[in-house]
Amino acid sequence: MGDPACWLDQLCPDCAAMLDVAEADAISVICWRCGASIHLGDDGPVVTSRG
Repeated sequence: MGDPACWLDQLCPDCAAMLDVAEADAISVICWRCGASIHLGDDGPVVTSRG
């Protein structure tokens, strides 16, 4: 049907909020909406702990 959206790996896996990544080389972030700690890896964002 079409190409997958290139920004899907920038969404929180728990609440689907757009993640705020302050630094381009950041390896983890905290979701502003749900507080989950998210690791940013090669396979996309993975929740490491829930807030």
